[in-house]
Amino acid sequence: MRRASSVLAFLIALGVAAPVALAKKVVDKPTDVRLESIRVATGRAKASRTDDKGEVGLTLDPALQRAVEKILSGSKAPSGAIIVSDVKTGRILAWASRGKEGDLVREANYPGASLFKVITTASLLEQKKVNLGDTVCYQGGESRIGANDIKPGCHAGDSRVRFELALGRSLNTAFGRLAVQHLSAKSLGETAKAFGIGESPPLDLPAEKTSIKIPDDELGLARAAAGFGDAKMSPLGALYIMQTIANGGERVRLHVTGSAADVPRVSLGRAVSKATANQLVRMLEVTTRSGTSAKAFAPTEGKPHLSVAGKTGTLLYEKPKRLVSWFAGFAPSRDPEIAVAVLLANDEKWWRKGNEVARDVFDAYFEQQAKQKR
Repeated sequence: MRRASSVLAFLIALGVAAPVALAKKVVDKPTDVRLESIRVATGRAKASRTDDKGEVGLTLDPALQRAVEKILSGSKAPSGAIIVSDVKTGRILAWASRGKEGDLVREANYPGASLFKVITTASLLEQKKVNLGDTVCYQGGESRIGANDIKPGCHAGDSRVRFELALGRSLNTAFGRLAVQHLSAKSLGETAKAFGIGESPPLDLPAEKTSIKIPDDELGLARAAAGFGDAKMSPLGALYIMQTIANGGERVRLHVTGSAADVPRVSLGRAVSKATANQLVRMLEVTTRSGTSAKAFAPTEGKPHLSVAGKTGTLLYEKPKRLVSWFAGFAPSRDPEIAVAVLLANDEKWWRKGNEVARDVFDAYFEQQAKQKR
């Protein structure tokens, strides 16, 4: 001990900082936190550790957290979840869950449905199989895809559309045909993996794995590509896909614990090229301008126009019987600040859908930003 003390005194005399090993500083890192019961107090969001050893500070924005909790409660859905992130850093800004299932934000309980068309589109674009201006054909397939719907090419009675509009309109058989013509189970699966599907989203706490099974046969491939496949998605996983596109194809780690003022941007590599990500942004903008969410995102009196890129997903789930609706996206679409994912699992009679709730979340965030600038 006398020798160690003399070494430390010598270093201090020279103006050298003491080694970390001598300082014996211990950093408290929880293995998990109960995020289904977040408490906002004294200007900070906190939650209890699962080992009951006190509370942990969270990166959440207290004002936005309160607003998001109120929005989710107002949806009246039996189960649902909302998550919001800062695109540039991966800081989680709001995290809300509703229902008896527990923390639905990071649980992969339901298929992502048409959200998977984003992955199919990314695969087609990254492999340069289709251009945005190409004409694609489709027919039928509103609720399911059959063998007659996926014959490649154009046929009598088909509808035609430019590929750049197909994703925003969520045209099932268009993606089924394109997958059969240009993709394989392997190539589509590789793109899904690049976006984190099949793994736990990269959060600083545990989260369930998302998943997709892509069959080798043509009909199975077509159904998976259009969003009818055997899959499980969490709101956290959906958010991560959109945040990656918003970051120009770069994967950025997500953070929910620690100081809100000191969240590092941690790059995890690239999912797709920047060119592919830019094309995806253009296609996702169609969703809110003239596609499946045009009504929910229509300009309203007294509110500035907001450009949002996103994707919807809807399915009937049997056990339990639920009308599941998704929306995942980011805004402003060409200079993104936040990414949002919403899941609502309604009864057959529903009050609101995921895209309507997402619009309220975007409005709450940007209204808050506008107030802070005044």
